[in-house]
Amino acid sequence: MDVIYRYDPYAPIEARGVPNAAAAKQRLIEGNERFVDLVSRMQQRTLGESASEPIVVPVSPLTMGLPLFPGGTPTQAPFAAVVGCADARVPTESVFDQAFNDLFVLRVAGNVLGSEGLGSLHYALKSFTESLKMVVVLGHAKCGAVTTACDAYRCPETYADVAVTHELRSIIDQLQIAARAASLALEAKGDVAETTLDERSKLTSVAVYVNAAVTALALGREIRMFGAHSPAVAFGVYDFDSMRVQELPGSTVSGLRSAPESAKELTAYAREVAESLLTMDGETQARSCQMTMQW
Repeated sequence: MDVIYRYDPYAPIEARGVPNAAAAKQRLIEGNERFVDLVSRMQQRTLGESASEPIVVPVSPLTMGLPLFPGGTPTQAPFAAVVGCADARVPTESVFDQAFNDLFVLRVAGNVLGSEGLGSLHYALKSFTESLKMVVVLGHAKCGAVTTACDAYRCPETYADVAVTHELRSIIDQLQIAARAASLALEAKGDVAETTLDERSKLTSVAVYVNAAVTALALGREIRMFGAHSPAVAFGVYDFDSMRVQELPGSTVSGLRSAPESAKELTAYAREVAESLLTMDGETQARSCQMTMQW
């Protein structure tokens, strides 16, 4: 299978501008679907399926956010800011199939908010008022930081072993909100369906979604208080099994959900995640949710 990136200097140039939040969201979702399609076709070829038609990706320096001539420096104009986890397996631009100058990316373990990250976001809100249409929180399945926080929640005696510095404690402490909310959501749902998942895997799998929602809720409030520029806030979780950014476990399409605006909405979402997880088929649960790692 061939993947061909083709530049035609005589092809019409598409406008880079994204007019509004709805268009920004759709562009990210479509980009993730392209990523899923590309990697899936590569995997099929690796497993021995017959070669398909080559994938031709039209590219242009302008639409890729690159200069047309040596020494040129494009004006920074991202259409979305993404707060993601530092996990090396989840490269933000690749997951959303976006180019240079499309995304303003902040990455920290557990996609939590700290003063430096918020300062960077304030800079983006102040500097990119024309181009920035959306802020996205991107969590991911089997997150090591969230797993560690859930382990500390379930077995408090392990806290001292992992939170050995102030900096690590600040991450683990922020993630306790998601661990607690996920635990309550699972308790509220009870035994919705048979599941082979152990308690650790269930708690962590729900908590990664809830954590993304918690950060989105906090970001929405922060942006409204900042007052300079108020783009829409959404969130999603990258699933390693499906390679999709999705709103709920087991989703079959890519998606981003609007940030909750209250604790009540957050609680309702946590219960929705728990129910979605518990009603997934066993094979999908095992692939997407079974935890085997430590941070």
